Amino acid sequence: MKLRLFALLALAVPSATLLSPREALACGGCFAPPTETTVVNAHRMVLSVSPVQSVLWDQIQYSGDPSAFGWVLPVKRGAILEEGSDAWFETLDAATSVRITAPSSTCARSGGGCGASLSSADAAGRAFGGDDVVVLHRGTVGPYDTVTLATDTPGVLNAWFDKNGFNVDESTQPILDAYVDEGFDFIAIRLQPGKDVKEMTPVRVVTPGANPALPLRMVAAGTGANVAITLFTISEARLAPEGFAAAAVPIDLLAWDFASQESNYGVLREKAIAASDGGRAFLTPYAQQGSLFSPVSSPAAPFGVRYTTSGSTTPVDTIAAAFAQQGLANGETGEVQDAACAVRFAEIATESRAVANPCPAGVPLSDPRCGEVAADQIDARELACGELDDLAIAMVGLHPKDVWLTRLEANLPRAALDTDLVLSPAPQERVDNWLRARVSVHADVLCGAAIPVLDGDRPSRTRGQGTLVGMTLGALALAAAIARRGARRLASRPA
Repeated sequence: MKLRLFALLALAVPSATLLSPREALACGGCFAPPTETTVVNAHRMVLSVSPVQSVLWDQIQYSGDPSAFGWVLPVKRGAILEEGSDAWFETLDAATSVRITAPSSTCARSGGGCGASLSSADAAGRAFGGDDVVVLHRGTVGPYDTVTLATDTPGVLNAWFDKNGFNVDESTQPILDAYVDEGFDFIAIRLQPGKDVKEMTPVRVVTPGANPALPLRMVAAGTGANVAITLFTISEARLAPEGFAAAAVPIDLLAWDFASQESNYGVLREKAIAASDGGRAFLTPYAQQGSLFSPVSSPAAPFGVRYTTSGSTTPVDTIAAAFAQQGLANGETGEVQDAACAVRFAEIATESRAVANPCPAGVPLSDPRCGEVAADQIDARELACGELDDLAIAMVGLHPKDVWLTRLEANLPRAALDTDLVLSPAPQERVDNWLRARVSVHADVLCGAAIPVLDGDRPSRTRGQGTLVGMTLGALALAAAIARRGARRLASRPA
């Protein structure tokens, strides 16, 4: 059987400066024979950028036969492929998702409170071979067989892929040849026999040097009309894409339906992205400095933001602690390690020292070959919870107190995948993912015949007959469906 080929990540030459904008770190694409139906539905990525290294985590959601799954990653010599954790994506996704709270309310006739704190989340086992292609390494990462390739001859890589069951469209040869000319090696990945993976096990690629760029030219192959992208950036600055519009949800139109306990955020978000430069846009629903290790507050969450993970009824107050807790729930770390990690995370929240990796490239943090770090550095092993080491790897080269976590979202049309995604510092302004609705729908369910008063608004804005409210009713139904489909295992909520 021919394998559908995903060419996802391309790691470029390390840069000497933190934000060298024109060198590509990662890219993605999908190729398949006409008989296969696998389609990439969405990418979830995490990009950590420091002066020491750049790390890209990628997880694809796709439809089709898992046996037709394959990857090709163009990488610069020295890039290391490793397995990531599900807890890493689950925690970052849920902790930064938009949360909507209902307007505060009182009943005008009785003066009693009627519901001021409702909230919702809207949001090498097989043979490889080929002429003029050198096999540098064979191995396994998680459920994948992997092989690292090198060639100096344009055109032969396509022949190698075809010979070994990866069907690459001829139109992509110029792109692959360009990577060859630029000195890239290639890591080929495919599922081991018998594996059934519908949501790809996360992988991460570590490359030396800072490089905040993700080429999108190859993503178009194998996607539908649009591809949803969620990108988390971890760096000592809030980052934003160059050359793409900045979408913004009109918060003044944010409505809460007291009957269904849902908002219209999903519909507003979808329209905002689609209307910005024909969909060539990214939305920033979350950007916070220090939120990985320190508690955060929000006017819409007056008692503080807490995080509750699947498998636990005990809320925690930082994303790092939630990561350790989610790893425990997933069986990716142990209970003792979970508790110890939470303590260490709290201790380094205000650290001005940089995190350093004492291990040689490609060597796990638990390996006895690891050495020691300087006295003015934080040992990355202090941030690892057993095998759960994504946070530790993400922080190498960074100063914990200065780190920004930013969430970027897009639903890019194929036409927008003709240019690389270059990240650069954005205005260093906080973006809160907790929002309070401004418009109410079906507010009468709160107080019966009484007139509800919401956040000081005039009663006319609370009635279901208003023009603006009427316009939002249809949107709410779709928003509810989107919210149900997008529900994640980890939830954050006010204490």
